[in-house]
Amino acid sequence: MKKNILYLALAIFVSCSDDAHTDIVPVEPEANKVLLLKVDLTTNDFEGGKELEFVDADSFTIHADYDSPFDFGSIKLIYSETNTTLFDAGIVWSGLGTITYPESLDMPDAFTPVGVNVPMPEFEMVFEYTGDIDYQYYYDNVDYSAVWGAIDNLDIVKQYRAANPGAKVQLFLYTPSVGVGNPAEWDWIIFLKN
Repeated sequence: MKKNILYLALAIFVSCSDDAHTDIVPVEPEANKVLLLKVDLTTNDFEGGKELEFVDADSFTIHADYDSPFDFGSIKLIYSETNTTLFDAGIVWSGLGTITYPESLDMPDAFTPVGVNVPMPEFEMVFEYTGDIDYQYYYDNVDYSAVWGAIDNLDIVKQYRAANPGAKVQLFLYTPSVGVGNPAEWDWIIFLKN
């Protein structure tokens, strides 16, 4: 008799345990994403972008690891809170560096335009080159409305701004050519956080 009661209690326990697990629905946490967009410095044409995903973090800070181009240099932008790379590219004195991360950007036609322009937010400069070349002219004369106007009609920009309306947009001037650098080869790199 004791054995039967023990089996009955065990069966009820197992049955209740299984029922309890069927009511639990796992919830995926919202992904921590950063949108990188590239806009030409001189024409303000949108040239493409990439959506990057990271482990969760409470805030969004970017710091730079800059290797000055005596001949060959580089710039790496790092998402400080996750210690992961957002952008990595070469800088060549009297030459032309390339972006190595992200390895590729999605072309402009991969981004869906919407009929409404997203209001321009505040911008914050991620990193300013100093010492090697006089970039101050470009920092002092940024046409923020033209840079924003290149991307303000993209659906993904609208989504990011709706998800994080108070965030400043991070802006970085990528100069792959320096020395006898050609500003027509330079680009604004824009970061938005969801």
